[in-house]
Order: sequence, then C-alpha cells, then structure tokens
Amino acid sequence: MSTKPEDDTAKKMFYAKAQTDGVVTMDEMAEEISYATSLTDGDVLNVLRALIRQMKVQLAAGKIVKMENFGTFQIQVCSTGTETKKEFTANNITVAHIQFHPGKMVKVTTRSEALSFTKVTGKKEVMVDAPPTRRNRPIRVAEEAGKLRTRQRKNYYVVNT
Repeated sequence: MSTKPEDDTAKKMFYAKAQTDGVVTMDEMAEEISYATSLTDGDVLNVLRALIRQMKVQLAAGKIVKMENFGTFQIQVCSTGTETKKEFTANNITVAHIQFHPGKMVKVTTRSEALSFTKVTGKKEVMVDAPPTRRNRPIRVAEEAGKLRTRQRKNYYVVNT
C-alpha cells in the first residue's frame, strides 16, 4: 500500500510490484548455455569473464558497448550544477553509473503479451511444463503469499496450501 509522499491526505492505494523468483548465478547460466551449445561450462565462463573485462575497459574509455539485439551499455553521470561553464569542474560530478538500454530481444520480455500476471494470496504458485534440463531439476514452487508475480510462461496454476 502506498501514498504520494508529498500529500499526507492522499488516499492509500495498492499497486503492483514485480517480485523475483530467486537468483541465477553466472555458473548456472553457463551450465545451461553449455547444454544448448557445443561449448563446455568452462568455455562459456571464460567467454563471459572476458566479456565483462572488455566491457569495463571500453566503458572506462568512454565507449558505448552495443551487444547486438541484447542492448547497449554506457556510463552516465550526475553532478551538481554551476552558474557558469568556467565554474564547473570534475569535482561537481557526484556519481557515475552504468545505464542499460535493452535491445529488441530483451524488450520483447516486458511486452504484456509475453507476460502473465497473478496475485498469490496464501497459496502456492506451481509452474507446470517447466523446461527440462539435463539435471532434471524439480518444478520450482513459489511460496511467498500476497505478492504479485510475473511469469513468462503461461502454463502455470495456483493451488491451495
């Protein structure tokens, strides 16, 4: 439940909030990629680590890193303002961060037709027809009650606990 911070008299409203369903590590992703390709886990990890090193180098050099349909990365800065150009120095820069602009393949993930939403209140959300893996992992069960969850998979159902 939220209100507008600047308005103490505002009516309290409920808003959707995306919830995560865990963390996927680089090692786990490398394993999944290795199953889908002819590369080993180690090969994939080496490529990913080299990619990260190169991104750091290129971003530090002021380049925009474009990863085809995945997206682009670039450094953005925030600063305090000055009245004149002459007064402005590097000391006015307060923070630098990496900005990501998703490409076509990533943008498709957030389109409403690619997502389904469900409100889970005191129930378990069970994914059905989960993609098989070589490790035959069991279907994951999300047990967090009262949270709105998003899924890219349409084949799920909610059961009482």
